[in-house]
Amino acid sequence: MITVHPSAVVDPKAELADDVVIGPYCTVGPHVKIGAGTHLISHVVVDGYTTMGARNTVYPFAALGLLAQHKRSNAPDAILTIGDDNTFREHVTAHVGSEVDHKITTIGNRNLFLVASHIAHDCVLGDDIVMSNNATLAGHVHVGNKAIIGGLAAVLQFTRIGDGAMIGGMAGITRDVIPYGLVMGGGRSVLSGLNLIGLQRAGVPKEQILTLQQAYKALFNHEDSRLFAERLSDLEKDETFAQNPLVQQVIEFVKNPSKNNILQPE
Repeated sequence: MITVHPSAVVDPKAELADDVVIGPYCTVGPHVKIGAGTHLISHVVVDGYTTMGARNTVYPFAALGLLAQHKRSNAPDAILTIGDDNTFREHVTAHVGSEVDHKITTIGNRNLFLVASHIAHDCVLGDDIVMSNNATLAGHVHVGNKAIIGGLAAVLQFTRIGDGAMIGGMAGITRDVIPYGLVMGGGRSVLSGLNLIGLQRAGVPKEQILTLQQAYKALFNHEDSRLFAERLSDLEKDETFAQNPLVQQVIEFVKNPSKNNILQPE
């Protein structure tokens, strides 16, 4: 049974599935769709063309689906789509897409957004991501599955964060971070290596991790005077690397950079 607190303001056109709980002083707009088992605890705003899946939990003062923070955006039909089993802690903001892109912001499943983290317009987020307190994504950022973004970290617009990457607190990310890449927090951010602990915790076989380390050293070997593209070409031709799905994932990621190019070690 749907439960709506008497102090909440829910537009009658909003679509609420079974077992949705709308707590005190929440506001839900007319174009919102909320899946079964989702709980808006209190003082939550969900507006715009926002669709939420099942079993999401939204904590006080979060705002989901409001217009993009963009001078050229005035797209009231823009969309925010949210999957299942996500947690939005206090003061999290996630905006709809903008008219300068495809008008869609997409959030996957089982993500954890800690206090005051921000997902801007036109971002695309995968599954099992953690964004720590005050972590910020500018517009058009893509974040892969199981990535972790530390507190107070900021990601420049149009940047990609690969699967399993680890971004340290207070990092400023201005270039694409390869899958399973590690970026230390604070100061000017550079690629610091691989997220080995994350790979181990994910149960990746040791042999695959060792091969990925070899590929990383070959690709980012600054003592090798050849062009980066030539080193990448050698990785593609290596039969050992061809059999490693992690290496292949990195190769495909690097071959398709965004306009911000690939973050490199010092």
